[in-house]
Amino acid sequence: MPGLLFVFSEPGPAVSEAEFNDWYDNEHVPLRLPVPAFLSWSRYVATDDKKPSYLALYDLTHPNAINEPPYSTLADTRSDREKDIISRLAVLDRRSYSLHEVVHPPRAGDAYDPRKPGPYLSIVQMDIPDELVDEFNKWYDEEHIPLFSKIPQWERSRRFVLQDAGATGADESLKPEGGRPQRFLAIHEWSDPSATETEQFKAALATPWTKRFVGIATRFERRLFKFTRSWERQ
Repeated sequence: MPGLLFVFSEPGPAVSEAEFNDWYDNEHVPLRLPVPAFLSWSRYVATDDKKPSYLALYDLTHPNAINEPPYSTLADTRSDREKDIISRLAVLDRRSYSLHEVVHPPRAGDAYDPRKPGPYLSIVQMDIPDELVDEFNKWYDEEHIPLFSKIPQWERSRRFVLQDAGATGADESLKPEGGRPQRFLAIHEWSDPSATETEQFKAALATPWTKRFVGIATRFERRLFKFTRSWERQ
């Protein structure tokens, strides 16, 4: 089953933005390019003025790839620079997810290139009571994403289920509540953030089924990000 490595990060007062981005772009991500289980590498910056400010997404062949060599051995071979920067970050919040299937096809169909994602993302996280998960999946798969797909700016939507998580850093306020992120994650890609102003978007949020789950969901959180860079395996 395909997976996702999802990493929130915040430099904080002890690491400058320039130092942080130089390290992430020129050392941290490149070390992951040769890992066979990694299929894509992309970074984003928040547009909603919330923190953490940075997001990195990596598509995986399977969720447990982060616990297997060669990825699992990267922590043992960190450079002195990487060790130093990580020790000073406000937060480094790493999560692994399994991909929820059935996967709704992207607007571009088979022509969609996962290494060139939509320029904007909305990230939706929430918890749902166990006894309602089947209905929750039915709502998302049969109504919510199909309605989103009618929005002109929509590019792709994917859903994930949390597998593992861990956060380090000096700022406890930036770590997940209770030490563990929400169980369910949806990632929607858009060509333009004006999607939220469309009549189609408003209609998707106004259905009785949507209102039902908005009322049921706990720890609901929505974040907005803009694409900054992706990589390709050399």
